Amino acid sequence: MNWLELSPGFACNLQCVGCYSCSAADRDQMDWAEVLRWLQTARQRGARHLWLSGGEPTLRKDFLATLRAAKHLGYQRIKVQTNGLLFSYPQFAQKAVDAGMTEVNLLVKSLKPDVYDAMSQKPGAFALLDKAVDVLGSFAGLRLEGDFLLSQRNYQELPELVTHYAQRGFRHFNIWLFSTSDQGDADLRSEVPRLTDTVRYLVQALANAQAHGATLTSLNTPHCLIPPHAWRMQFDAAAMGLLIVNPGGHAFMLEQSTFELGTYPAACETCAVRPYCHGLRKDYILVHGDGELRPVTAEAAFGHDPRGSALELPAGA
Repeated sequence: MNWLELSPGFACNLQCVGCYSCSAADRDQMDWAEVLRWLQTARQRGARHLWLSGGEPTLRKDFLATLRAAKHLGYQRIKVQTNGLLFSYPQFAQKAVDAGMTEVNLLVKSLKPDVYDAMSQKPGAFALLDKAVDVLGSFAGLRLEGDFLLSQRNYQELPELVTHYAQRGFRHFNIWLFSTSDQGDADLRSEVPRLTDTVRYLVQALANAQAHGATLTSLNTPHCLIPPHAWRMQFDAAAMGLLIVNPGGHAFMLEQSTFELGTYPAACETCAVRPYCHGLRKDYILVHGDGELRPVTAEAAFGHDPRGSALELPAGA
């Protein structure tokens, strides 16, 4: 195990369309003793890096204490996954850096303020994020990454967005596919783009990232839909060695997550790279079916590495 992803609570100051990690209920929060226990347990099991997520981790009263404890316990990389709103305040950002934060993953949904605010369901959210990027970019050595949720509203923006944020210092981008899992009473199927419609934007985004010295990983995209020369964008979940811990003691390895585990329709049976592919997510198949899949032949795969990367983790990191 290399990483601990700790989600100490699901409370959030946004209500993003399609996000279900925004509950402030007591059952969806860890107390400080449990947070500290997991930090210690993971270190004892070999974890060297911490990924602090949520909900919105910066809302917790023990946020800075968690960073300090992780630093004291010897975690080398301390990553905070956040919507960035509170980091628009320079003093708060300074406190987090002083407490041990070494990396920040910011959710960057769109370059259009109206689209971003609508997806966040909070007027003014884009302006706060934009300010937070400036604030965080002022800290030498603080690594910035971008998380982009690929939806029908924004997928065509992806190449431009990658260029914009790479020019502002982002070193890596994680591309996620919008999910309708646990959508409750809302019908969100119209938010899910067809993967074949997104491919050219993904490939161009990868090229844009590389042109600016950044990297890009796309999750939930089967190999057969991506040109082999762009397979470096594929995600190797197991290679991360990441243990996820959620409130209520729910702990599992990343590669066992329902968000990573796809299914393999009949078309996958003869695919030459099936051992490296996560298949199609069940919620995607319910929306668009599996007709886009075309098995990769051994000839097409020859000379190309299908293994992908582990969210841009350098060897030995």
